[in-house]
Amino acid sequence: MRGILTIAGKDLRSLFYSPLFWVISFLLTGVWSVLYQVSLGTFARNATMMQMQGQESSMSLHEHVFAQHVGLVNFLMILAVVALTMRLFAEEKKNRTFDLLLTSPVTATQIVAGKYLAGLLASWTLVGISLLYPLATMFLADFDLGPLMASYLGLLLLVACYVAVGMFASSLTESTVLAVVMGLIFSVGIWFIGALSEAVEQPFWVTVFEHLSVGKHFSFFIRGGVGVASIVFFLSVVFINCFLTQRVVESSRWR
Repeated sequence: MRGILTIAGKDLRSLFYSPLFWVISFLLTGVWSVLYQVSLGTFARNATMMQMQGQESSMSLHEHVFAQHVGLVNFLMILAVVALTMRLFAEEKKNRTFDLLLTSPVTATQIVAGKYLAGLLASWTLVGISLLYPLATMFLADFDLGPLMASYLGLLLLVACYVAVGMFASSLTESTVLAVVMGLIFSVGIWFIGALSEAVEQPFWVTVFEHLSVGKHFSFFIRGGVGVASIVFFLSVVFINCFLTQRVVESSRWR
């Protein structure tokens, strides 16, 4: 456990002290600030217009503002996580510090767990910043926190998958550019697995591909639900990619 925390602390400091992290944070907060204000203003105008016309407003703040915000955060986090995780292995290989790590008294599992923990905490920090926008809306309107918290639970789990996928892509190469490209392909690719359910006719395979649909599981959280099956699915994606990364790192010891 000590080895994991040591590696995690080293990589986390490297991420937080890097200009890349702060550039990404600045760009994300800029986009979120502008688009969230636009979305909230549009919602307020539409609700006011309906009241002026004597109609009872049935518009949901969660559906028309928070859900759109979470969807935007998810899209941008794919790009942000790929940029952050490419540093975990590819940059170390490029700088020739990965060989030193392999000769240190830590196992491949500890290396992967430590680096994953660092990437996860850095990525979750950005997600936490995005949560400040809906929470600030509490000063302007009353709403149920349940669906919002469920949406962000799903977002945290999905970002955890992106970190695992990006870390695996980073472990395959010493080129940071190639790590970014592969990370994007892998992260976007998991969204299209569920689409295969429309390409098959056998009920069994339809059920399998529907269960592997990231969009289906994520939308369940956005609607305010928390399902054990969806949590297990996201954790399984994390485990599989961490396991594959561990095998890549272990094989590097014998080269």
